[in-house]
Amino acid sequence: MLRIICLFLGVIFSLTTLAQTASEEYQQAYQKGERALRDKKYDLAREYFAPLTNVRYQNDLVPYSHYFMALASLKSNRLTESRSYLRQLESRYPKWNKLEDARYLYANILFEEKQYIAAVDALKRLPDSRITEDARMMQNYYLSQCTELSTLKQLNNKYSTDPVIAENLVYLIRKRSSSKADLDLADKLTNRFSIKPKDIEKAVTEKKANVNIPPKGKKQSYNVAVLFPFRLNELGTSASSNQFIVDLYDGMKVAVKKLQSESVTINLLAYEVDNSEASMKRLLTNEQFQQSDLLVGPLYPLSYEIASSWAADRNIPIVNPISTNSSLLKDLTYLTQPSVETQAKALLQFASRFTPKTAYITYGASRQDSLLAATYASLAKSQGYKILGFKRGLSESATTDLKGQKPGHVLSAYQSSGSNVMTWYNRSSLSSPLLIPYQSFNLATSSASSFRGSQVYFFDSMYPSDTESSTLEFRQQYLNLYNLLPSSYAYLGYDTMLFFGRMLGKYGSDFTRGARTQAYKDGYTMGGFDYRQSNDNQNFTILKFSNYQFLPVK
Repeated sequence: MLRIICLFLGVIFSLTTLAQTASEEYQQAYQKGERALRDKKYDLAREYFAPLTNVRYQNDLVPYSHYFMALASLKSNRLTESRSYLRQLESRYPKWNKLEDARYLYANILFEEKQYIAAVDALKRLPDSRITEDARMMQNYYLSQCTELSTLKQLNNKYSTDPVIAENLVYLIRKRSSSKADLDLADKLTNRFSIKPKDIEKAVTEKKANVNIPPKGKKQSYNVAVLFPFRLNELGTSASSNQFIVDLYDGMKVAVKKLQSESVTINLLAYEVDNSEASMKRLLTNEQFQQSDLLVGPLYPLSYEIASSWAADRNIPIVNPISTNSSLLKDLTYLTQPSVETQAKALLQFASRFTPKTAYITYGASRQDSLLAATYASLAKSQGYKILGFKRGLSESATTDLKGQKPGHVLSAYQSSGSNVMTWYNRSSLSSPLLIPYQSFNLATSSASSFRGSQVYFFDSMYPSDTESSTLEFRQQYLNLYNLLPSSYAYLGYDTMLFFGRMLGKYGSDFTRGARTQAYKDGYTMGGFDYRQSNDNQNFTILKFSNYQFLPVK
């Protein structure tokens, strides 16, 4: 490889002043070994260098013989032998001035043996700045071949400031995982290190001229492509982490039946798309896929970038039902849920009823938690609010930290652990109004007492209202079809398909103007859709718990 050759030449360059300490016979054998290395005749090089490492020789070329013997052994895939010669070299010549090159070579052996953690540790111990960039290149080359998420996560935890480790972890998560925790980590690292998708432009322009663009306007039926990482082979196993995806799709199928009764025919076409380039590229020349009138998904960043660019070129709307990332809002992209910025704006507007204009903010460990908290704090400050506390985690000393000041309200940004937040809030004696996500509670295990509090308000964009007939109707249909009660993702899939299916039926595939005309509230389970101001849904609900049910606060 180039990096090894560069170091090899650097070592050779310094030999001219050293040869005089060795006998003529030793020099001749050494030069033959060196020539064999240059000619990539590694077995022949080993034959020359092996006897030159004998302990009976004492001259300045001996440590070089050890080094080149180790290099020739590595190139011959004799890893154990190569490691042995490097250890022998360091033991016999601990003050050799090229020892860092030998340690670099040792890291290379560890990488070849797939001992990734030990190899990175070895590179991190190298102080010589001359090979820093070369070491970075080698680390990137081998880590890109690592297929074990646990290994890269361990390395990221150990070397959290290393961008090479972070980048390779992000790409492996996007290729291999649909776990929410993993995706959250990938988003966090992507933002921290400004990681860019690879070869996106190449993917979206490939075979572009051969695409058949479907006609616009109203049609008898519409093709909706669902681009989800279904991974059906994992369902029902301990490896399954994508039940929410199946729930989304099942909810969409119920909506298709509902649309049929409204004389809107939707052909729901499911495609297996994860967050790899390959899974999305395969579809770009698929004739059936090219006739899509609407794309739902992909759900994850890399494949979504490719799909959205492809759809924009063809004026095809694309919907992401789970993202709250405002950076996706371009061209004809719609978010079923409000962006983080929209959520913060709606929450602060609601909080304006509380006095004084001060806030205490606590947030959880996920990127979504910290992003909402930071966005809310920034917006609040711009509107004259004073932030009395901004804490990650539940501080037991909250009242002490406030030094006698009572915040006008408390924002608790937690995607989970709602019950723990309530316990903390009740113990803290803050007594200020509390804003907390509805979805942070496990409704199956939480008791009614978990939600009580005259000053507690719950917010969510995925709340199915039990007071709506449309909710009760869908719940019964879902129960009849699947013999299960729908999850929040099933409601989300149903509303998403029902709304955009109705837009297709009424306005055709170019429904942008129709979507922006008004807010659509009736006939949906989660409060409806409002795209009048932006392509992220402005619908957002504040709830109170009363008489054993959650009710919207006006």
